[in-house]
Amino acid sequence: MTQIRDLSNKLTCIPWVLILLMICGGGLYPRRGVLAANKADTGDRSSLVLTAGGVPFELVRIPAGSFLMGSEAGDNDEKPVHRVRIAESFYMGTTEVTIRQFRAFVQATGYRTEAERGRWAANYANYAGAWFPIVPAGDLNWRRPGFDPSGDDPAVCISFNDAIAFCRWFTKATGTYCRLPTEAEWEYACRAGDDGGRVETIGDVGWYRDNAGGRTHPAGQKKPNRWGLYDMHGNAWEWCLDVWHSDYTSAPDDGRAWLTEDYLPRVAVRRLLRGGAWNRRDFELGGTYRYRGTEDFRSDGTGFRIVHSTTIIKEDPKLGKPVYERPNEQRPPARTSQNASDLTVILDAEAFMFVRIPPGQFMMGSDWESGEQPIHRVRIGYSFDVGRTEITVRQFRAFTEATGYQTDAEKERWAWSRKGELDWEPRELVCWWNLPFMQMDDHPVSCVSWYDAMAFCRWFSRQTGEPIRLPSASEWEYACRAGTKGDFAGDINQMGWHRANSGHRTHPVARKKPNAWGLYDMHGNVWEWTLDMWHDSYEGAPADGSPRIEAKNFEPIMRGGSFINPAWWLRSADHMRNNPGNRFSYNQGIRIVRSL
Repeated sequence: MTQIRDLSNKLTCIPWVLILLMICGGGLYPRRGVLAANKADTGDRSSLVLTAGGVPFELVRIPAGSFLMGSEAGDNDEKPVHRVRIAESFYMGTTEVTIRQFRAFVQATGYRTEAERGRWAANYANYAGAWFPIVPAGDLNWRRPGFDPSGDDPAVCISFNDAIAFCRWFTKATGTYCRLPTEAEWEYACRAGDDGGRVETIGDVGWYRDNAGGRTHPAGQKKPNRWGLYDMHGNAWEWCLDVWHSDYTSAPDDGRAWLTEDYLPRVAVRRLLRGGAWNRRDFELGGTYRYRGTEDFRSDGTGFRIVHSTTIIKEDPKLGKPVYERPNEQRPPARTSQNASDLTVILDAEAFMFVRIPPGQFMMGSDWESGEQPIHRVRIGYSFDVGRTEITVRQFRAFTEATGYQTDAEKERWAWSRKGELDWEPRELVCWWNLPFMQMDDHPVSCVSWYDAMAFCRWFSRQTGEPIRLPSASEWEYACRAGTKGDFAGDINQMGWHRANSGHRTHPVARKKPNAWGLYDMHGNVWEWTLDMWHDSYEGAPADGSPRIEAKNFEPIMRGGSFINPAWWLRSADHMRNNPGNRFSYNQGIRIVRSL
């Protein structure tokens, strides 16, 4: 019936009996063997049915053409609006890949998804009406996404890597090249020839938070677009090949996948998702709305749709200069006075003050917790400059005004906050400029994700030509200790804002006493992101000041504690892991490093 329904939209002049004869007799849809033997013929067909694992997959032809991509009324990552020319036609799945279709892949290959291997997926289903994801302790995957789906529902809890594995199997099983769509192809197909991107009443075309009843629905129940594609809005997010960028500056204009990443390490690359999902708000179902996730990200709303084209794309990202390059070794200076080496950089009328940190060595870690062990000697054989204070609200505003950058909290319209004694209270519309407490320009910026911090460093580097980055964890602890060996670099009440003295809010930077090297607020005020990824111990950790970037789980480390934490969390050796996209109103700020 899916085939009949799609054909009726395109071939209304053909009698139904003739349509049925063509479908049943194979006159319109070639069988797998014919298609494999005559691939050049696919470009002239209005639709295709390919069979893999004994299950049919229906695809519709998307004609070549051009369109205006993006939206001036949307989020900043949807700008600037730019014309894209799709030079060749391609075929796209009429629906998202269903559970029945995904099961054929699993049965043929024995593949286990990342949700199955990792025993988690971000979850909305167990929280009625939730607009934020929870990572549960339970075991969620495409078979058990938190509700009881039918075989015709879209497969969810699917990561980008899972989708790529499926496409490779499908290509081999059918003899016909299959891949994920590029982001431009996806938006072009979603618009279906309408440059304005107009959509009928969203409830007529898509399943989303207000009408889905807390679950996915069988594919193809809502109205299709003019090109015969179903569920381009809602039901499940759909992975695209592209690497996410904060705007469309320098984006390809020919429909190719945008696969360059010139600053982030490989583990941090985020791919695009489009179309929204059953658990998302209506604005996230828009044809121009862009979402993103790391390649292993999966939730009870992430799925995919396949494309067949004559153009073969290698989906690996093209990485640029490494985010960290170990500086050259230097002799320790005869004198360790910092004042003579202080540096001020002026950028967009904002002064950024740095303190020179000399080469040296120290004992890293502590006996407090296993994650801080074993205590080990680290030798830093080079000087580097560290921000005298945490990045302030004023300095961060200079960045956002210059670039139009939206933080992760702004993009998603919510952040974790604090309510009474609850540390994990999600609140809508909380972001760095709209916190639950008053901030002034000289307060440290907060509610900033690791990605936001990295984007700030990239902007600073590009504008000044200076090698600006986040510190490594060992550089941070070395600079914090400033030659001390105890739990703190001095009297904690004189040096840091914490739960007992902060009044549960940030305070202007540099109001407390600095450490011996002239750095302020290394203890408290806000946590500070580093380049390192979390490990359960320091076994195998670098001993030369370089960051530990590769890890099994992508969880960057924060240092220094915040104004809401007990004083012992502010220890020089203490560190905490976090999701790189997470942001908290009382957490997560930035201190930058300038490599020499």
